[in-house]
Amino acid sequence: MTIDELKAALLNRDYPERVKISSDQVVVDVPKFLEIQFLECELWKKKDITKCPGHLRLVKFYEATNPSTQITTAE
Repeated sequence: MTIDELKAALLNRDYPERVKISSDQVVVDVPKFLEIQFLECELWKKKDITKCPGHLRLVKFYEATNPSTQITTAE
């Protein structure tokens, strides 16, 4: 996903107080998290944005907050 696509998908929405984005990462202040990750992406000087740590965290956040993107395992 591009930064513009992530902004459109993630900004101006309501989220739970805590969002688990991976087994070892929990976002406890969503507005601040989004602000910092988008800022990190804007400051990324390398060409491939998909290698930016902020971009990777935003994609994880997107996947965690959009049920249609979550991977389910067969029981």
